[in-house]
Amino acid sequence: MKKILIITLIFYSCNLINKEKNNIPENLISEEKMINIIYDMSLISVSKGINKRILENNGMKPKSYILNKHKIDSLQFVKSNEYYSKDLEKYLYIYESVLKRLEINREIIVDSIEYYKKNRAQRSKQIISEEQKNNRLTKPKKPYRSEILKN
Repeated sequence: MKKILIITLIFYSCNLINKEKNNIPENLISEEKMINIIYDMSLISVSKGINKRILENNGMKPKSYILNKHKIDSLQFVKSNEYYSKDLEKYLYIYESVLKRLEINREIIVDSIEYYKKNRAQRSKQIISEEQKNNRLTKPKKPYRSEILKN
């Protein structure tokens, strides 16, 4: 009888664990939306480290800003994050997607900086050449003779 009770308890506890693992939250956030939320959180956390004083002076609260932007509440995010963290493949997919977006964003910024530097260098050369042309036009070709001026 004890053996049957122990075996029943073991099966029952295993069944509870499996049910807990598969419980989908009521307001589950989609994977794509989770990617967007975590991406925004990453950007905010980076900018918060760099411009913390600016954010504080403007009265911005990063967490509430992101939640309002995506029209979710913190409990919904926590439950969705917990749900996805139980499925390692989905969780890795979400974070790999965020990482790809951050890398693309980084490449765009680096390209923009390089483009700006290149254009600035070309503009500087253009300004210098224009100044040299203007100086040639204003300078007399032959120096004045002092004898003519004396007369």
